[in-house]
Amino acid sequence: MFDVVETKWIDPTGSLGELVGIVLGVPYSDDLVETVTLYPPPEGAPKTDDAWEALPDGSPYLVGPQIEELPVSVRDTLAEVDDARLPDVARRWMKEELSNLGDVQEAFELVNEFVALARRAKESDQLLYCWGAVG
Repeated sequence: MFDVVETKWIDPTGSLGELVGIVLGVPYSDDLVETVTLYPPPEGAPKTDDAWEALPDGSPYLVGPQIEELPVSVRDTLAEVDDARLPDVARRWMKEELSNLGDVQEAFELVNEFVALARRAKESDQLLYCWGAVG
């Protein structure tokens, strides 16, 4: 069994990168969270437009799942954030990234889940991964 946080609309480089930026107090950038794609294997990915178009329906390169390994720095950033900052972090994240959530309480609960998962992973010397659909 895996220790997980289940969400929708949270991608590792975009939404989660925005959260990491808020925790660190730095502006979001595309390279703030640099993941490693584990599946589908990057070495098997089509190299040309024709090869992409030739993929069969249901190919994991088209529909997923996609598994990304997050860097240790992301785990540690989330694991080490002061609990007293979490309400403000959640408010800022919702304002900047999660306008689709119903209220700040949902964002706060989600931030708490990510922080708790990161803390458990750090305590166990484990990494964080993101599993999701492609595109």
